[in-house]
Amino acid sequence: MDEELTEKQRTALQAVVMRGVPLEVVAERMNTNRNALYKLLHDARKRLKRRWLREQVSMKNHRKEEETE
Repeated sequence: MDEELTEKQRTALQAVVMRGVPLEVVAERMNTNRNALYKLLHDARKRLKRRWLREQVSMKNHRKEEETE
């Protein structure tokens, strides 16, 4: 996760998702508004999903290579 997300995305995601801090509180602490924070979290989740999908494809390809050896 560290190499995939920006520092702001990582901070927001950890606070909201892992610690359960309300969006309004996190937005205030990060000197932003709720809508901007929502967008930041949306973008972070998209990045993580893309990374996860790439890893899944890579693992599938690796398994196929092992099967053909």
